[in-house]
Amino acid sequence: MLLSIPEPGDFSVVSLDTQAVTLQRYPNGEVLVKDATEFALEYANGDIWQTAQAGQELRASTARHLLALVKPEGRMVTVGEMEDWEKQWEEVIHARTKQFYGNKYIDQRSFNLDYTKTEDDLAEFMRDNHEEAGKLGLGKWTPSATVIRVLVRNRTRHVSLVDCMRKDPAIRARGIWPQWTYTLAHEAIDRVFRRELPSCAEAYKWFFGQFYLERDDGVGIEGKRPDPPTERVFRNWFSEASKKANLVRLHGARKVNKSLKGVIKPQDAVRPLQIVIIDQTLGNIWSAVKSRSESLVNRALPRNPVDQNASSREEEPKLLTTKRPEIVYAVDVFSRKTLAFILTFEPPSIATFMACLRMVMTPKIDWMRRYPDLPDATAGHGSPETVVLDNLRVHVTDSVQLGLLAMNIAIEYAALASPEWKAIVERAIGTVKGVMAVLPGGFPINQKDINSSDYRKYARLDLDEIDELVTHRLVTEHHTRPHAGTNEPPGSRFVSGLERHGRGVLNDLRQLDLMLRRRKPGATLTRNGVEFKGHRYHDEGLVSRLLEEFSAKTKGKLGHPVSVEITILWKLRDCSSIGVIGPGGKEPVELRNVDPLFANTPVSFDFAAAAKKANAKIFELKYPPEKRAKYLREYFERLEQLLPKQTHKAGKTTARLLEGGRPIVIPPDVRRFDITIPVTNLGVSNVDIPFAYAADEGREPPTTPKRSAPKAKSKPPEPKSPDPQWQPPPSQPSYVFSSAAESEAFLDQLEAEMAATRH
Repeated sequence: MLLSIPEPGDFSVVSLDTQAVTLQRYPNGEVLVKDATEFALEYANGDIWQTAQAGQELRASTARHLLALVKPEGRMVTVGEMEDWEKQWEEVIHARTKQFYGNKYIDQRSFNLDYTKTEDDLAEFMRDNHEEAGKLGLGKWTPSATVIRVLVRNRTRHVSLVDCMRKDPAIRARGIWPQWTYTLAHEAIDRVFRRELPSCAEAYKWFFGQFYLERDDGVGIEGKRPDPPTERVFRNWFSEASKKANLVRLHGARKVNKSLKGVIKPQDAVRPLQIVIIDQTLGNIWSAVKSRSESLVNRALPRNPVDQNASSREEEPKLLTTKRPEIVYAVDVFSRKTLAFILTFEPPSIATFMACLRMVMTPKIDWMRRYPDLPDATAGHGSPETVVLDNLRVHVTDSVQLGLLAMNIAIEYAALASPEWKAIVERAIGTVKGVMAVLPGGFPINQKDINSSDYRKYARLDLDEIDELVTHRLVTEHHTRPHAGTNEPPGSRFVSGLERHGRGVLNDLRQLDLMLRRRKPGATLTRNGVEFKGHRYHDEGLVSRLLEEFSAKTKGKLGHPVSVEITILWKLRDCSSIGVIGPGGKEPVELRNVDPLFANTPVSFDFAAAAKKANAKIFELKYPPEKRAKYLREYFERLEQLLPKQTHKAGKTTARLLEGGRPIVIPPDVRRFDITIPVTNLGVSNVDIPFAYAADEGREPPTTPKRSAPKAKSKPPEPKSPDPQWQPPPSQPSYVFSSAAESEAFLDQLEAEMAATRH
């Protein structure tokens, strides 16, 4: 397209060399020769547009398109004609803008052979080229990513300007029914999208009734069809109106996006253990809960030939109940290999996540023992670099986040309501559920009208037996056959990747159990260990090391017992030990329960509290309070019999023992004093009794003598009157003793009087 000539139009390139470019008006018009340098400058300034290439199918330019390229001039141009041309010129700029971005995208796509750009990537690409478009006068409007994607679809060459022009609106014959019929149909369809009518069928019923109401009222055009549109025609109108905006009004954005929005690209890894996805879901099988006798579980499956030491005696299975187990699964993104598979009745929690992560990091000894001739399929362990988890409440906790951070493991949470983001693990769990569906008690997952409770009566296998069968399929088939996502067997791909990139491990795997426990900050560590939930945890060497390491943050005086604030790592279902982290510390220390029963038998804190309560009740039944009270009475009677036979000094100790539990009763008419008696060598001192208030009305407290400041030296000191001595009231005798012997004798007399009064 040449714009710099008097008559702009489409030209085709006849010949091209380093000196000149020969053009011919399309299709068979005049020939124009332009200098190569001049042609390049005009092309750079936007006066020459490339509209098509050789072999490309062209759309014919209409007269309206050509007239839009030339601005009308002269005195005969009316205001209406100028406004029409401005609208047509805006269409040209609109098409030129789409052509610019479309050709830029085609060039970029041809350069890097990238045909998988997402909507966000394409929008970012157009933002990067927006400045260049602005220099060409095309920066007023930026097309959407969808417009450009539709424009360049199935194209490998540049698009023409005519391809980007708006198509002429098709003229539809709407003369079959009057205009009010289409308006009424639009109102009926809009009622469905406003959720006022439940379906298209109900909307047609409303439209049908209103149509005859309008016709009976005489509204319409004479001579048109008197019958209403059929339900099929109305349904076609409803389908045409079912655009994304209306569907969002009816079903919500989330449901519409799941159908109309592109699938999120799942994660991708370039080496083993780079990304490990952990997921937990409910299994599609009913598991049998069987009775246990001497830690032996009744098995429905025959013994494995490898288990030579197992008992060959088969007992009659005793079924207690049936439950649906939870599947905890971990898969390596790089190789698609199963790194952990656990069946449990425990709901999603820190304990299940910790058990799964521990299985990821430990060798699968049981798999190696059962399948010794498949080393690649059974070798799968190591420390992951990144762990992908669901947005469950138990996963978004300090215990999980700080625990993984301490082990140098990154954590990434899956996108909300987007299972396709974890398509790798969802597909792997689908494989597991496919195996469970054919086992006794299993049911298919792809049938919506199925009732899972109907398969409960077929449950025969316990968790260990289900695990044995599912693991057999995973190791012998899933790990040894080429995976559709990688075209390699997961087992050999994982092992070969480890040979190239290595395997990450923890410095101390024992810390894994401690770091992923619940956290209780603000606890106190003393020389006696830690008191937590009624249990004491202590280790002399570890406690000493902690107190020495954090001595700068201890509380208390040197030479006396001190304490330090710590963080406790504990498990709800294991009171045998706790982890301890000092202030600012990273490595935990494990302290065992001082009670050997709970230290050697891991039980929950609730079970331990219930056991203590039950034991206390048992002892109380064995030794009732009445029996213990009887012997207490005998004990005090023997003390009373012993008291008259004792010496004076020994009898005082016995008397205090007998009367030690009796409270001191002070009569209401006696004043209460705060007495401070300093200790002296003789054991007796002057008593300083400050009077706070008078107990009885009418009794005035004594006045304390006022002391005046010393006089100035320049004046002779005035004679000072003697201080008045306070005398106790007559009802309160004063006791003044000259020696310690008199004081002891008086105390003995008081004790004798009190004993006589009480008995």
